[in-house]
Amino acid sequence: MYGWRGRIGLLVPSINTTMETEFWRIAPPGVSVHTARIAGGREGTPEELRNMEQASKHAASEVAMVEPDVVVYGCTSGSFFEGPQWNDRICEQLTAITGAPTVTTAGAMVACLSANGVRKVDVVTPYVELTNERLKQFAGAFGIQTVKLGTFDMLDMFDHAKILPEEIYRKVKEITTPDSEAVFVACTQLRALEVLDMLERDLGKPVYSAVQASAWQAYRAMGVDPHIENCGSLLRSLSATEGTPVPVTPARRSA
Repeated sequence: MYGWRGRIGLLVPSINTTMETEFWRIAPPGVSVHTARIAGGREGTPEELRNMEQASKHAASEVAMVEPDVVVYGCTSGSFFEGPQWNDRICEQLTAITGAPTVTTAGAMVACLSANGVRKVDVVTPYVELTNERLKQFAGAFGIQTVKLGTFDMLDMFDHAKILPEEIYRKVKEITTPDSEAVFVACTQLRALEVLDMLERDLGKPVYSAVQASAWQAYRAMGVDPHIENCGSLLRSLSATEGTPVPVTPARRSA
């Protein structure tokens, strides 16, 4: 059977063309990726993002059939938009349906920043102003300050995939401040994975992406070392865990 080492159940918005491709690109021998699509999500409006929570239950019931070892809810804005309790509820609902621990991209974002002691972060997104404000509020609930946020300001989430890696590279370089301890590139539709190493070398600080953070937490939950060398320091750090599963628990919110 494919996935003898681990099976990832990946739930992505129906318009997403990036995350599934990148998850397969980095999957090591013995790990398989099984995708179900969440209806809606092209226009990143509050209504669509809220509707995706309900639609994700149907997608989860489909991916549950492959008995995944971990489930990934692969939408950053779809998991942070209504705050930490909403994110926790999504995890609880999908775990109840699939019987597997659930990782959300927003949860992985704060988990990777917190695990590496980051309290001040610069952020790049493709989002509109309201969504950007919700992201800052979500991170702030975990004691993470957004020092500066740069955006491509695009509502159509399908078009996010048309932003080239070199454009992401330039945007990150443009907005990064000396005060930040790391940079996070939000949205699982952005092709940031392939420029993370270059950015870390050129900026001298960690640079994380939505897809990378989601994969990092998923592999930790499975206890699988994917031995990924060329997609940033976060994924390389998995090789130091020696394949020990790490329970998926919500990051601790600040008092």
